[in-house]
Amino acid sequence: MGNKNSHLKHKQQKIPEFDKIESEQEGQEKLLDYYLSTDARSIDRLHMYHFLIAYIFQSNFSSPIEDKLIKGGCKVLDIGCGPGTWLLDLSNKYENSHFIGVDIKPIFPQEIKPKNLEFIEVDVTNGLSFRDDEFDFTHVENMGIIFTPEQWDFVLSEIIRVTKPGGYIEVSDRRNSYVGEGPIFRKISDALWASCSERNIDTNLIYDLDLKIELQPNIGKVHRIENDLIIGPNGGKIGLIFQDLVFSYYLSEMAIKNLSEEIGISEEEYKNMVEKDLIEEFKQTNPECAHVRFWVQKQLSE
Repeated sequence: MGNKNSHLKHKQQKIPEFDKIESEQEGQEKLLDYYLSTDARSIDRLHMYHFLIAYIFQSNFSSPIEDKLIKGGCKVLDIGCGPGTWLLDLSNKYENSHFIGVDIKPIFPQEIKPKNLEFIEVDVTNGLSFRDDEFDFTHVENMGIIFTPEQWDFVLSEIIRVTKPGGYIEVSDRRNSYVGEGPIFRKISDALWASCSERNIDTNLIYDLDLKIELQPNIGKVHRIENDLIIGPNGGKIGLIFQDLVFSYYLSEMAIKNLSEEIGISEEEYKNMVEKDLIEEFKQTNPECAHVRFWVQKQLSE
C-alpha cells in the first residue's frame, strides 16, 4: 500500500561544513521565495487563482465526494495548501466534515478559521505523519513546477497511503505550455520553464500525470477533465483576469530578477517587455492555457 510507514523514514544527509550551512540555507530560501512567494501580492494572486479555477470547472473539485461531504464525517487533506483558499471555501460549505491543509510555508491562517479546519507546516517530500487509510479525499493543486519526477513518485505513494480504500484522490494543475502564443510570451515562458529545468523539474509531466498515477498500487481508473481559456482580452472577462494573474507573477520582484537573467537582458528591459510589449501582444493573439484535473478512487488492497 504505497510507502507504508514511510513517514517514519528520514532522508540521510551528510552534515555540511559550518561555512556551507548558511549559504545552502540561503539558496533554499531564495528558491522558496521565488516559487512559493509569501508576499501579500502573491497571496492575493493565489486567492484569485482559486476562484478562477473554480469558475473554469464550475466546481471546487471533480471527484464524486460531495454527498459524503454534505452528510458529514468526511476527512479531507489538501497537499500544498498555500494560503488555504480551497480549504476555507470547502470547510465553510461542508461544516460537518473535517479539513486539514499542509504546506512547507505557513502562509495559511493561524487563528481566524473555521473550527473544522486545521493547518500543519510540513514538507510533504519528507513524508506525511498521518496514519494509513486516514482520509476520504486527498487533494493536490498547482504543484507542477514544485515537485521533481522522483518527488512526484514519492508524494503520490504517500497520498495513496493516507487515503482510505474507497476514498478519492484528485490532482489539479495546468499545462505548462501554451497554444497560439506570440513570440514575446513564448520567450518569457520559456525562460520560466528553463529555470524549472535547472531544478530538475519536468514541466511537461503534469499534463500527463495520469500515466504516472496509473503506475501506483491500489489505483482504479484515472479520470481526466480538461478546460481551456484564452489569456488576454480576446478571452473575455475570464481571459483578462488570467492576464492580470500572469502580469502579477511575471512582474514580481523575484521573477524580474530571475527571468531577466535567464533571458539575458537587464531588469529594466525585462519590465518593459512585460508591461508594454506583452500587453500589446495579448491584444493580437489568442494564447490558450489548458487546465486539467485527474481524479481516481483508491481500491482495496489485493
